Amino acid sequence: MKEQEAHIEIQDFREATGKDAQQFLKEILLHNYKMLWTFVANGILAIWLITQPFLLNYKSAALMKSDIISGAIVILVEILAFVPRLALIRWGTAIVAFWLLMAPLIFWSPTPTTYLVDTLMACLFIAFAVLIPGLPGQAGVHLSGPDKPPSWSYNPSSWIRRWLGIALAVLGFILSRYLAAHQLGYISHLWDPFFGDGSDKVTGSALSKSFPISDAGFGAVAYILEVLIGFMGSRARWRTAPFIVVSFVLLVLPLGATSILLVIMQPVVVGAWCGFCLINAAALLISVPLAVHESIAVGQFLILAYKKKKNFWHFFWLGGNVLGYDGKDPDRTHWSIKQRWAASYQGISVPWFIIVQAIVGVWLMVRPDILPFNIASANCDHWMGAIIVTVAAVSTAEVTRTARFVNIIAGVVVLILTLIFSSGSTAILISGITSAVLLIIVSIPRGVIVERYGSWDRFII
Repeated sequence: MKEQEAHIEIQDFREATGKDAQQFLKEILLHNYKMLWTFVANGILAIWLITQPFLLNYKSAALMKSDIISGAIVILVEILAFVPRLALIRWGTAIVAFWLLMAPLIFWSPTPTTYLVDTLMACLFIAFAVLIPGLPGQAGVHLSGPDKPPSWSYNPSSWIRRWLGIALAVLGFILSRYLAAHQLGYISHLWDPFFGDGSDKVTGSALSKSFPISDAGFGAVAYILEVLIGFMGSRARWRTAPFIVVSFVLLVLPLGATSILLVIMQPVVVGAWCGFCLINAAALLISVPLAVHESIAVGQFLILAYKKKKNFWHFFWLGGNVLGYDGKDPDRTHWSIKQRWAASYQGISVPWFIIVQAIVGVWLMVRPDILPFNIASANCDHWMGAIIVTVAAVSTAEVTRTARFVNIIAGVVVLILTLIFSSGSTAILISGITSAVLLIIVSIPRGVIVERYGSWDRFII
């Protein structure tokens, strides 16, 4: 594999385009002319945003000022960004959009209308500034090269591999906004599909109120950013826009960890379960293995740039090309629905031993609600069960199958904690020992690895 890497050559963005500075600026200017309507659209939206505080009763002076100033900044940015040398400044519109997503939470918007307007305007600003015209600074400039990473059997950045993660993020956004509506005082009661008034207790708990902003609202912001970033970049963005992939992963992984932590705290700290919170956590656990493949491909690409003594940051921000390798995405025009569905989770499998690990984790999480318990043993099972399920979910991705070994350690911990906190309860003792031994046994097999991941193959053990 090292010999193969030695023969691979790469070019940074400017080298790959084959254009000098003047040609590059002319091409960006031409693209800006073609996309002029997106600049105008954002300008009109900004004017609308500026006038909203005079048409609606915001009941918040801070939010009124925020929308007026934000609209003015967007107009200025869109005017300046039309100059080719200042094309990158259009990212300023995306920054303003992020502020608009956060402002109703920071100032605890008194009215749902303001919350809705700011969220909608933020999404439209990003769509017209980044998604439709392409990434500022390189939009309209073709970057040739392979779709698949070298020696990979599929393309982790293809659109068919992205849609499922985007769909799960949309679900998370919708559910999080519903929970946030309760925390912000827009609705008095949350319907819970499983636990009666459990969602009310969790979202209105002292734990939730201890955060300076609505934690559900912040989750909604993270989810909508995940959706928007999921649409950014080409089908080969692992090499054309590495920073976008890194941003996507930095959203998904911490969001997943935070969601799992909050799920653990529900029975331990609050003493209740939130049905929609559990659905969000499950969706995130599916999103993590879907996202991790792209991050591996980006890591390989950037490491290759470093080994070739290239400017690392040039590749990170603008991407580049891999020479001497022709890996094109297959033509899926005539694929059946079944074939398309299989391609959407390529690189992910759920062998029997992973399923058993997840079952053990779920059992530990619900065991205190089924068998007699003491507080110490119940808390231990809640914590360890959530960790075990998380590790099992991550291990469904072939590139992170090695993570299953963490559950061997988890099994040992469960065994020790059971012996310490069982308090002579035969039921707790049998449950803990059986779960621990079974978990250790089923965490050993690797299963069949179907796909190929270039230099990463040697780390899948």
